[in-house]
Amino acid sequence: MKEHNISKDGKLAAIIAHLTFIGPIIAWFINQEERDSFGSFYIKQSFGLVCLYFLLGSLVAMIPNMYAFIGFNLFLFILWIYSFSGAISNQYKLLPVIGNFIQKALTSKKK
Repeated sequence: MKEHNISKDGKLAAIIAHLTFIGPIIAWFINQEERDSFGSFYIKQSFGLVCLYFLLGSLVAMIPNMYAFIGFNLFLFILWIYSFSGAISNQYKLLPVIGNFIQKALTSKKK
């Protein structure tokens, strides 16, 4: 993937979006003043991962099998590393399988 010219605030928002569960919210506030497409892209990706963790995680938790829980968390951790590596390296890396859905679902439609 080709590297893009990214603002410092956009990169900061993209990196903060990956930190903890409240990172996307903090990054969203950082990105409000001067909207950066790179920051917005990774805020959406990270928020989608957090939502996926809570929605599917509650279903996986009902399965009385520790391997399902470990596998699910490992899968999300790998997706998180993939996304975080893109944010650090100034590349737009869409998450495999769910990335397009997340970007479309979290993009506001202006009239």
